[in-house]
Amino acid sequence: MRRTSNLGFRVFGDAERRELHSAALEVLERVGVEIHSERALAVARRAGAHVEGNRVRFQAALVEKCIRSAPSRVVLCDRNGERKLMLEAGRFYFGPGPTTIYTIDPVTGKRRIPGVADTERASRVIDALPHIDFQMDFGSIGDVDARLMDVYAFEAMLGNSTKPIVHWAYNTRNCQAMIDMAAETAGGLANLRTNPSFAIYSEPVSPLMHEFDALDVAMLMAENGLPAIYTPAPLGGATAPATLAGIIVISLAESLSGLVLHQTVREGAPFVMGGVITILDMAATQITYGSPEFMLMAAGLSEMAHYYQLPMLSTAGCSDSKVCDGQLAAEIGQNLLMAALSGGNLIHDVGFIESGTCTSLQALVVADELIAQVKRLVRGIEVNDETLALDVIAKVGPGGDFLRQRHTADHFRDEWFFPTLMNRGRYLEWENDGKPDLAARAQQKLQGILENHHPPRLDEEVQRKVRAVIENLR
Repeated sequence: MRRTSNLGFRVFGDAERRELHSAALEVLERVGVEIHSERALAVARRAGAHVEGNRVRFQAALVEKCIRSAPSRVVLCDRNGERKLMLEAGRFYFGPGPTTIYTIDPVTGKRRIPGVADTERASRVIDALPHIDFQMDFGSIGDVDARLMDVYAFEAMLGNSTKPIVHWAYNTRNCQAMIDMAAETAGGLANLRTNPSFAIYSEPVSPLMHEFDALDVAMLMAENGLPAIYTPAPLGGATAPATLAGIIVISLAESLSGLVLHQTVREGAPFVMGGVITILDMAATQITYGSPEFMLMAAGLSEMAHYYQLPMLSTAGCSDSKVCDGQLAAEIGQNLLMAALSGGNLIHDVGFIESGTCTSLQALVVADELIAQVKRLVRGIEVNDETLALDVIAKVGPGGDFLRQRHTADHFRDEWFFPTLMNRGRYLEWENDGKPDLAARAQQKLQGILENHHPPRLDEEVQRKVRAVIENLR
């Protein structure tokens, strides 16, 4: 659990946040959204929204009522029911991302389509890395029935790490199966509701469209009292305006319209606002995951979540680079720090490369070390009688040394960051070791995890019941 210090980063002042909120309300009242779910349309009518065919417009009072009804705090637990992630103001947690097309094979280094074994392997690595707080599937697996890809990935994560899961679902049938699987590990649905071990995210289609699966899944999670994340992904210049404020307005309108339906189904159900918002590079015609605009908008959207007193799914730890190189380290380091300082709560997509189309366990290992540095930076400097060290300064006096003082031994481990990948050694030692760069050191650490880390397995009877849920879907 991490809490931010007085170090912080603000994109907007209070007046700008009010203006952005007003703009989102204007879009929802004047333009509205398109909804392609009969159930969601019925829920919108029940809420009092104006429904005309598939177009739904929401009054400001309705939107603001639902903002107030959503909890300001959402908790996620590990597989054993221990409360690990407190998603609320001042706390941030990092984890990987989902649903990429490719992954980098950690043995051959080749770029390929991932399979179930890759999700299992990623889950084991996530379990071993101390600064990765939750797990996602880390790539769309291609060696199973495509209709059940989400369910097989959920099983792989459930069985290979105890860390909380953030996942997705194709439809309500598959989502219900995952609820049933998690309930088996929790000792029943009531226990799962009290200590939820997973959250499901779903996405609208920018601009301003909600397909039936996304809303239906979010509403199913609300019915069950389990955490739902609603995550717009507008692309500036393509599915959203080119201006950063305009992109944020589109994202807010999509999030808030999903929130109204979610809260209408079950008032007070746990809801996390989300957003993976970026721009289309007009020269490369490519999504950017390392641009300054990407970082600014993630920070700005996090500030709007604070304004609404809602937990926030943010994005960081990712890069446009294709390999584990200097560009990757620079981009990952920048957006990790920005996300932590701007107050995202659940910060995902760590270990994404190639503009969000590929995952890399090597990059995830590098990011874990950078997250450790970010946590130390955000912790700031503690000032009290002990840390001011006046007595030891007086004891040592001019020209003395502090190396042999008990005060030094008592504090240096807690005060200082110690890297496992960054090389602070002497030149000759590095030369004698073969001159390894950051990528080589990360690969060596990764191989050590793959060979030696063995997470606790699920009880065999629970495994059997979890597998039975999948078999009943086929």
